[in-house]
Amino acid sequence: MALRYSRNLKLQKTHFFVGLAISLLFTMIVAFQVFNLWVWQAEIVSRFLSFAEVPHTLSIWSTPARSPTFWIPVNSYPLPLMTAVVLVAILASFLFILSILRKIPSPVKTIAFVVSLVAIFTLLWQTIFQIEQSTTFLVTLDWSCSGVISLCLITLIFVPLLFTIRGPLWIKIFWLFLTIGFSVLWNLLRISFVTATLYYFGGSVFLLLHYFIGAFVDFIYIVTFYSLALAHLSKIETAGVMHFSL
Repeated sequence: MALRYSRNLKLQKTHFFVGLAISLLFTMIVAFQVFNLWVWQAEIVSRFLSFAEVPHTLSIWSTPARSPTFWIPVNSYPLPLMTAVVLVAILASFLFILSILRKIPSPVKTIAFVVSLVAIFTLLWQTIFQIEQSTTFLVTLDWSCSGVISLCLITLIFVPLLFTIRGPLWIKIFWLFLTIGFSVLWNLLRISFVTATLYYFGGSVFLLLHYFIGAFVDFIYIVTFYSLALAHLSKIETAGVMHFSL
């Protein structure tokens, strides 16, 4: 019995070093190829923006010192008063309904309250203080915008918290790269969406979606995929225990 336990413990230790090697290799590839990744992202996002009829100019320089940059013309107009009143009333009703529902978890309520309040203040600002003006915004694909940091965080989270748990190695590698693949796809959609939002709704909504909601969604999908990986490992382990007992 002790011998079997020591072998299982050694196996998980081996899995940890395999995951650590994958994490280091992946991080090095991202670090050395990050400029090519940004160029690839920029070209795909440019196609999405063209599909969404967002006028833009993409500047790609040959030197990694200057990241790919989108030039977005933005025409800011004050919102009609009646439109703002209707939207604020809808958001206020949503906050009231949210406050009386007890089955919704507190973290979800907190996030919804903050987002709704920021949206209300944004609507009021664009209605009362916004003046008609034309300007050009720059959206640069760099370390803070491209999602590269979240890609590296996935490996740093999965290696110590997943690869050390008992279970088949292929399941751990499968869920690691599935999460990375989803992150790449999500970052393409996120950059395209928030850039289009900048053109259609202005800078304040862009900042809200990019720096607040975008980071929150990153946290949600990483936790979700990690939970699914744990459930998969637990199912395999339970099936193995039942088979052994039979």
